[in-house]
Amino acid sequence: MSDIMTVNGGTIPSNFSAGAGQTAFASFFNSSTVVSDVFGSGAYSFSSTGIFPSEVAVTAPAITVTLSGANAIAISGQNDTVTAGDATPFQAFLNGSSGIVLNTGAAPSTIFASSGSATVNAGTGSTTINGSTGSLTFSGGSSSNDSITAGSGVTSLFGGSGGNSTLVGGSGVTNMLLTGSSSGDVLVGGTGVSIIDASGTTGPLTISTYPFGGGQMEATMGSGADTFVGGSGSHAVVQAGSGADVFAFVSNGTPGADTIIGFNAKDNVAFGSGLTVTGEAVGSLGDVITLSDGTTITLAGIDHKLF
Repeated sequence: MSDIMTVNGGTIPSNFSAGAGQTAFASFFNSSTVVSDVFGSGAYSFSSTGIFPSEVAVTAPAITVTLSGANAIAISGQNDTVTAGDATPFQAFLNGSSGIVLNTGAAPSTIFASSGSATVNAGTGSTTINGSTGSLTFSGGSSSNDSITAGSGVTSLFGGSGGNSTLVGGSGVTNMLLTGSSSGDVLVGGTGVSIIDASGTTGPLTISTYPFGGGQMEATMGSGADTFVGGSGSHAVVQAGSGADVFAFVSNGTPGADTIIGFNAKDNVAFGSGLTVTGEAVGSLGDVITLSDGTTITLAGIDHKLF
């Protein structure tokens, strides 16, 4: 059932560290806010027209609720499934519980997640997620222009088919999977371990290691004309795709170590400003290229020098 109540800022668990999540939460849920609290197990469907204010809290476990017209949703129960099924843009706060499922709709959404486990299934609207300390699964569906940043927890990101999305790894383990013909996607590794599978893609995309250094990456490119950006202190093992790929290397002053498997005559190597080749040797692993910042590039299986 639904009950109207006025909450003090701490009544609904926020569990966000200081920063954007906490600031946004406090702007919706504070001592002056009137909130609709959905509690008691069962399935509910609510519209904002005359039934509840635009701020909604789901605080009890095992609730299935469809909301229309809410501009802020706080979920602090366990095993709750919430569907925001209309065209109203909203912000959602996943407050440290487990088993949360959030289904977004046609409107843009911004989601803050803390600890616990959560699954976000995107609709057709763009989705922005700021990563959590718990486990997070994101499924992009047919959405485009998504911006998903993983946190320190185990994160699985399944990109949408609409393209032009940015998926960024976190400090934990991040798994990214893309398929289909969408183009313009950018997949960026984090400071932790990033495992990227774009082997089923046909549109051009960009895969990059963490630009500020650190992190480990395993990546597989697709059949499009893809771009890999490496160096900058990261370590990556990349399987080239069947398209004409570009392997670009940039420097932040810290040497990286990248290995390219399947490099062929259709592919190219490019260097950022200030980087030059200072050494090259063919050995048992392939052609090993050393750059002026100390970065090494191993073209596995190549039996001749490229430069």
